Amino acid sequence: MLDAPVVFQDRVGHVWRPQNDDGKFSGPMRMREALVQSRNLVSVRLLDAIGVDFARKYITQFGFKLESLPPNLSMALGSASLTPISIARGYTVFANGGFLVEPYFIAKVVDRDGVVIAFTHSPRACRTCPQRLVEETRAEVVVDDFDFSAGGPAATAPGAAGTGAKVDPNFVGPLPDALAPRAIDERTAFLASSLMRDVVLRGTATAAKVLERADIGGKTGSTNDHRDAWFSGFGGDLVTTVWVGKDNFESLGYREYGGKAALPIWINYMREALKGVPLIDATPPPGIVTVSVNRSTGGLVPDGTPGALVDFFKQEDYDRIVAGGYNQQDLNAVDESEAAFDIF
Repeated sequence: MLDAPVVFQDRVGHVWRPQNDDGKFSGPMRMREALVQSRNLVSVRLLDAIGVDFARKYITQFGFKLESLPPNLSMALGSASLTPISIARGYTVFANGGFLVEPYFIAKVVDRDGVVIAFTHSPRACRTCPQRLVEETRAEVVVDDFDFSAGGPAATAPGAAGTGAKVDPNFVGPLPDALAPRAIDERTAFLASSLMRDVVLRGTATAAKVLERADIGGKTGSTNDHRDAWFSGFGGDLVTTVWVGKDNFESLGYREYGGKAALPIWINYMREALKGVPLIDATPPPGIVTVSVNRSTGGLVPDGTPGALVDFFKQEDYDRIVAGGYNQQDLNAVDESEAAFDIF
């Protein structure tokens, strides 16, 4: 994707020139690198490429309401006003292999004699539960490419609506096989979490390396004028979101980015929360191909090529790239001149 100036113009002539925070541009770059460096212009161009309508409907798979997502390209830079708990719920989809779980505050209620009188039956991701394995053996679940007009993922994706055994709301006690629905392809979740682990390894969240865990990943976030600072991330079997801001919408102060204001809180909390929690296995799931790519262009190169990086592709994407004779010279021919696009 191209990290270069761009102008968007609406139907009444208003012009929007999104900027990177440092005011600099790096030209063509891999999307992994763009996320690591938080390049705003790559995010905007990517959203423009896939389409705002598609993106908004896709994001509802993470539990967000469609009306909460701005119907324009500013959504790429975090213009939606969302709660920390909804953001945390969305990140769990990446961390747990693609399942949408609902947050809850009360696990159970007991009386004075210790008798359980109410129990929250919250469906779980539980990738290795026997019922989950049976469901996903029967149906190849791929929900990244479906017809949103037919009613959304639960209505159109094979197996996506299966949630294990039926739950009697009046039953008191745990139900270990109440399973959460699949939101996205497991491979998509792996790819996204892999990108966010790189944000910690060498990007805007390198301070989190102090936790000395290979399964840590996440993303910093900052809004205009430093009004809000965010960090959302995962490690072990936990997802945590930290928001720092003021109720009166005032600025936090110059350079109070997510990596400076929110990330230290996240680190201090996760340092305690992850004590004794086993590392999550980051082995690529079936259907992911491990390849070597050119560090600068992202083009495929033979394994063992000096300076090459290891990256991941879905099998079908890899096959399409190879069959199409992917030519990295095309990237160097991109016109970096400022062009106008319709913002809507």
